[in-house]
Amino acid sequence: MSERWQFQIKNGGIWGLIVSFCIAIIDLFEMSFEDAFLSQEKLLRTLYFVLAGIFIVGYSNWKKKTRRERSAELPHNNPINE
Repeated sequence: MSERWQFQIKNGGIWGLIVSFCIAIIDLFEMSFEDAFLSQEKLLRTLYFVLAGIFIVGYSNWKKKTRRERSAELPHNNPINE
């Protein structure tokens, strides 16, 4: 697997799990633990957040990372940096 996909899965997957977990904690005020975390609807929501995290958040973070690495490699007297 390429470095890009490993990066996207790691960053986006973690983002999706954290967001889904935070929403489930908020749902605990209104419903039981089983309904908030283990219902089919909530598990599908978690899957959607993880997939969105991988493809959207992971990709945008990868682009930022590559831009940051490229700008660090440019010499300081390069006209692009001015």
